[in-house]
Amino acid sequence: MKDFLEKLADKKVREPPPDFNRRLHQRVNRILVVQHLIDFFVGAIAWSATHFFRATIGWLLFTITGKFQDRDRR
Repeated sequence: MKDFLEKLADKKVREPPPDFNRRLHQRVNRILVVQHLIDFFVGAIAWSATHFFRATIGWLLFTITGKFQDRDRR
């Protein structure tokens, strides 16, 4: 195994292209933005819409019946 590592240490590695870091950051940033938007639309908006509609339905029921439904939904 040591022989292999010594051979590998002697190999010449070419330099990366000059704009390698910029291109890498652009690709990674684009992927991260898409991932954050998907997470936001799937998770945060769905969660807030669910709670908003529950509150709106509770308000409508209170307006129609005049009674607050005291349910523990924990």
